Amino acid sequence: MLIEIEKKSQTYQFEANAGEKLLYAGLRAGIPLPFECATGTCGSCKARVTQGEVDEGWSEAPGKERFKVVKREILMCQCSAQSDCSLSVPTKIVAFRDDDINPDHHIGVITQYEKLTEDVLRFNVEIPTNISFHAGQFFVLQAPEVNGFRAYSMVNYSPGTNQLEFIIKQNPHGGLSKWIFDSDRTQEKLELFGPLGHATFHPDESHDLFMIAGGSGIAGLMSILEYGRQVNYFKNRKASLFFGVRTPADFFFAERLRAVKAQFPDTVSINIAFSNAPPTAEQLSGNDGLIYLQGMVHEHALPAVLEGGGNVMHYLAGPGPMVDALIRPLILKSKIPVHRVRYDKFS
Repeated sequence: MLIEIEKKSQTYQFEANAGEKLLYAGLRAGIPLPFECATGTCGSCKARVTQGEVDEGWSEAPGKERFKVVKREILMCQCSAQSDCSLSVPTKIVAFRDDDINPDHHIGVITQYEKLTEDVLRFNVEIPTNISFHAGQFFVLQAPEVNGFRAYSMVNYSPGTNQLEFIIKQNPHGGLSKWIFDSDRTQEKLELFGPLGHATFHPDESHDLFMIAGGSGIAGLMSILEYGRQVNYFKNRKASLFFGVRTPADFFFAERLRAVKAQFPDTVSINIAFSNAPPTAEQLSGNDGLIYLQGMVHEHALPAVLEGGGNVMHYLAGPGPMVDALIRPLILKSKIPVHRVRYDKFS
C-alpha cells in the first residue's frame, strides 16, 4: 500500500507491506516520523487518517486515551493499512542525523538466557546478519505466543554485530515477561524491529555525561558506557551514573560497572542507590570504587546536577513515572536546556 504523509507544505511517501505497522513502514523507508515507545503506550506517533482505510490494531492502547475517533485519530505504531492512505501528522517532523540507521524487521533466536537476580533476566538474541545501532537505542520484540511488540534497550554495543543483549524485569502482568520467565527460552525465535530511539550517545558531540537509571532502565546506559569505554571517551570527558534498585540483592551488572570505574578512576563516578535497604558493610568500605547510598535514586542524583547544565548531556532511563518526575526539575529547577535531556520511556 502507498502511504502519504502530509505535513504543512511537505509530503512524504512510502510503501507499507500488508499487516505492517504504519510507523514501522515509514521509519524503515527513512521517513523521520515522531515516536517514543513505538508500542502503543505513549501516544507520540499520533496521526489523522484523511483518506483510506486502516486496521487500528490494539483498540485499548493507553496512548489512544485522549484520541478523537470521529476525527479518525490513530496511533501509527498500532495501525496497518488496508488500502492506499493519506495521513496528517500534528507533531513536528525532525530530520534524522546523517549517521542514523534505518530500522528494519528481523527474525532472531535467543542464544543465551541467564537470571541476574530473582526478577531480572539477561538474554541474547542472534539475528542472521550484522547490523549497526547507536549506543542507547532499543528494539521492539514480539514472541510467537504473545501478541504485540515490547521495547527493550540493548545492553551491548558494537559498530557491527548480529548479537543483541537485553535484560527484562519480571512483571506479573506483562505478557512477554511471563513468557520468558516461565522456562528457559534458549533457541526460541522472536520477531524484532529496530534499531529505534533518540536517547543516544555520540562521541563527536563531546559532552560530559550525567545518567540516571532505575531498575532495568540501566540497559541502554550500559551500552553507552561500553561504547565510551571502547573509544577511550572517558579519558578526557566525565561521566556520572546514578543507578537505583531496591536492595543490595537486586544490584546487577556490578562487575561490569566496577570494570568501567577501574579503567577510568578519575573521570567516572558510579553511584548505586538502594531504596528499600541500606548498603552492606563491604559496600560501604569503598573498596570497589563505587559509591553506595540509601534512598530513592532521584533524591541523590538531582542535587548533583550542575545548574544550567554546562557542557553535559543528561540521560534518563527507567519506568515512565520516574522519567516524568525527573524531567520537570531538570528543566525548571536546574535550568537544563531541553535539547540536553535524552530519555526513552517504556511502560
